[in-house]
Amino acid sequence: MRLFITTLSMLSVIAFGYALAGYGSSLFGEGVNTDYVVMGLGAGFAFGGLAMFLWYRHRKDFFDYSGDEEQ
Repeated sequence: MRLFITTLSMLSVIAFGYALAGYGSSLFGEGVNTDYVVMGLGAGFAFGGLAMFLWYRHRKDFFDYSGDEEQ
């Protein structure tokens, strides 16, 4: 589950990068690519929200200490 949540988090960062790329295309005189912006923001919030929901639901797994560590 940890790897899946980490993957979802990284996918949200990539999706927000697509949104920035769509907005940043106006710097090169091409105009704002609204498809990239809308899809990037939608996917970024969806992946991020799902990652946060799953982390909240399984947070006890993340903080489960067995007590075998040395001090």
